[in-house]
Amino acid sequence: TQSTGVLRLPRPFYTTLVYGILKPPEHIITSYRYLKAKKSTKAIFGPNPSFVSFLVVQFSIVLVMTGVTILTYTYFYLHLLQVLVLVIVVTWNGANYYVDVFRMSLSKRKSNSKSS
Repeated sequence: TQSTGVLRLPRPFYTTLVYGILKPPEHIITSYRYLKAKKSTKAIFGPNPSFVSFLVVQFSIVLVMTGVTILTYTYFYLHLLQVLVLVIVVTWNGANYYVDVFRMSLSKRKSNSKSS
């Protein structure tokens, strides 16, 4: 639709401006530099992935996610399933975080009481 086209229009300009013209300093990690440093990216694209391959992958992800968005917007039950899965995943991640935090604080208390 027209609205999704308008939302996608600024992306090539942003990418050209940030990665081609302005080029941030080396100490600033951009998504391209991050992906270029990952071992899994090197395994797929070779030791020195090109910027064009990065743009193709980024554009492909945008197309796939636009398709998912259109599907979930069109079909109510699919949207409901998506929201339900997201709530379950977020709850699971939050619960695991607190279990890990409480486990570490409990182990610190036990080690402090044994050393006293």
